Amino acid sequence: MYYVIQRHHNDHQKHYFAYVVAKYISAKNTQNIIFEITQNGITKRKWSPKKDIILLTADKELFRRTIERLEAIKEHHLKKINAAQEELNQELNHFHDILQKEFEMIRLASQTNVLH
Repeated sequence: MYYVIQRHHNDHQKHYFAYVVAKYISAKNTQNIIFEITQNGITKRKWSPKKDIILLTADKELFRRTIERLEAIKEHHLKKINAAQEELNQELNHFHDILQKEFEMIRLASQTNVLH
């Protein structure tokens, strides 16, 4: 078995895929690797750009350690990102409340001026 970690693009929460393949096909003069993946007894081929392959190894322990390291990095930074998102949401709510109060004061002041 071969263990693969592949870069995942365009998702801020998930940066990579990790999976196991029975075999793969690659050549020096190609830009892709073909992986054979068996799911539910059906073998499928998946093409992946070589540049997106972070790790391709038969060493299960190296794969496991690498995933643990990546998950620790991800967890550390996602905690910071989630805290910053919460702070941003609170600030946006505060801004909205202040603006609504200001709108109400302007509306009341303009009604007073219109009536006189």
